[in-house]
Amino acid sequence: MSKNNMETHKLSNGFISEEIVRAYATYLIVRGDAEKALSMLSIYYRIITPRIRIGLPKKHSKALGCYDPVKKTICLRSSEEYRNPFVILHEYYHHLRNSRREYLGNEKYADRYALKSIMYFKELLRTSIRLDKVFNSL
Repeated sequence: MSKNNMETHKLSNGFISEEIVRAYATYLIVRGDAEKALSMLSIYYRIITPRIRIGLPKKHSKALGCYDPVKKTICLRSSEEYRNPFVILHEYYHHLRNSRREYLGNEKYADRYALKSIMYFKELLRTSIRLDKVFNSL
């Protein structure tokens, strides 16, 4: 994993790279713990944790998910998307950009954020590292 433009922050009991945090968030989402994933990412980025709920606003009824910046909520079409790291991380990117008042983030960058997070997760899986052991203290 490259260190180019990656942030490193103190998280809980040590310093940890953004790549590892995003990989672990992906792992948590796949396991069905999206709330913990969003909380951990938000602690890392030092922003408010978004809410997550099942059900889309009417104007987004065909999407798998959307982000409501007024309510700071990630809305998912169904419970199936609750374990979908691409959808949740894509919408989290919109929350991150909105929280930092960086409104230039578009769909392409949200897609890239989600896909890279999944890629970091897959890279760690190939190393045979037990993510639950590595992050047990978080």
